[in-house]
Amino acid sequence: MNIEAIFKKARRDLFYPPIGFELRDVPKSYIDFSRRRYVIVLSRNQIEVLSDKAKLGLLHHELNHWVRHPYDAKTVILELYWLKDWQNRELIRNAYDDVVVNLDLIERGLDEITYVYREIKPITKLDHVIRALLTELTSLDFGYYKLDDELKRKLVELAEIDYLDTRKIVLKNNIRKFAQLISDVVSEHKPFITFTLNDFPWVEVEKALRAIAMEFEKDDFKRIAEELRVFDKRICIDSTKSDFEFDSDVMWYLARAMNYIVKIPCKATGSLYPTEIKDFNLQDSIDSYNPVESYGKLIPGIAKRFEFEDFEGFEKRLKDVVIIIDSSGSMRNPNRDVSYAVLGAFAIAKTYIENGGNVGVVNFSGRTITLYPTKSNDVFKYLKTYQGSGTTLDLSVLRDYVEKVGDADYILITDAGLQNIQDVLKFFSELKLKLKLIWIKTDVKHLEEFKRNFEMFKSLRNVEVFEVEREEDIPRMLVSLWTS
Repeated sequence: MNIEAIFKKARRDLFYPPIGFELRDVPKSYIDFSRRRYVIVLSRNQIEVLSDKAKLGLLHHELNHWVRHPYDAKTVILELYWLKDWQNRELIRNAYDDVVVNLDLIERGLDEITYVYREIKPITKLDHVIRALLTELTSLDFGYYKLDDELKRKLVELAEIDYLDTRKIVLKNNIRKFAQLISDVVSEHKPFITFTLNDFPWVEVEKALRAIAMEFEKDDFKRIAEELRVFDKRICIDSTKSDFEFDSDVMWYLARAMNYIVKIPCKATGSLYPTEIKDFNLQDSIDSYNPVESYGKLIPGIAKRFEFEDFEGFEKRLKDVVIIIDSSGSMRNPNRDVSYAVLGAFAIAKTYIENGGNVGVVNFSGRTITLYPTKSNDVFKYLKTYQGSGTTLDLSVLRDYVEKVGDADYILITDAGLQNIQDVLKFFSELKLKLKLIWIKTDVKHLEEFKRNFEMFKSLRNVEVFEVEREEDIPRMLVSLWTS
């Protein structure tokens, strides 16, 4: 049977995972992650020495990494983080994942994987240990192996691990126990393809980090992201440069805010038609998600979305918005604590962007820094920038800004501890700007002066007031913004 027919059978046996295949004259087989559809590139020299059953077993193994214990950057990142105490963690992770997919194949009744081990000689101690472990757990013939007394002792403990339980908390404990037992025999040699985090394109790593941010609290996420800098130099956690770069705090706030964005009804004047398929990520509208092309999965590198073309036109759903955010010392530092001001601002910004608007930022404290309305990621860097000094809004800067931007929604986020409160009140009253004030009560710290300032804002006719004291107030605040 030729290799193309064997590959078709392997895909059929595993219910057609969307992975491609190529046979090339290359020294070593590898996975090509750079394309929209992952491709297994097999070395012609390597594949020709195996029998048809061993070839089928090899392809079962590689495909089952996607099906059972997937080739996705999120899983790789978490496993590498959990193995941070071991220098050879990349090799340990590959060995552990191989055991997982092999045992799953046997449970599916696909025992051709045993031929791979029987036809390739064991070279290292790790080769012998893995063969012994798979034989012990399945009672099938995984080829010749030989263990010394120390390895026999370790085999007993290795066999106690439940490799097929890949729930996050169980996987973490299991892979660490596995590492403790085999780290001293880990080597480069293995019959299967070895891949690393660096094999993934940066866009896939970035999407995976966003997905992790949805599941972990800020400090935990930051530790994961910072640890990964050791493995992938493309991960830059630097929010000081002028251009937006990866910042673990920005990414965490953005992912968290995605839980709270609001869908605003659109008054359509034409029709939209899907013209192109592109990668889907957390910054895209869920309305554009294409479940068919994504194979029903929200996995980085797999999930796809529609790019829509407007044939007859539609009415823009929201104006642009200007978020005026207080980053003074009385507000929570978003780099250190969870700032509901920043989290709420991110949710507002994403809601406007998803519903057709641009977002401008006026960040004030000791200085007043501005960003004119845009849909770029710079919005989130400016919103999270923490100055931590006085609470003065430079009204000359704001006046110039408003004159250039013109008609927009204006939202002020503050604890109301403004030092030039009377001038600010007069400014908004004279310009007759309709202002929405989000009062961050959590940061008030029971200061009566701040409460009096808040009451003065409430007294202005052109001001609508919304209060945020807990994270649970943010979704209610967002709904109120567009129903008031």
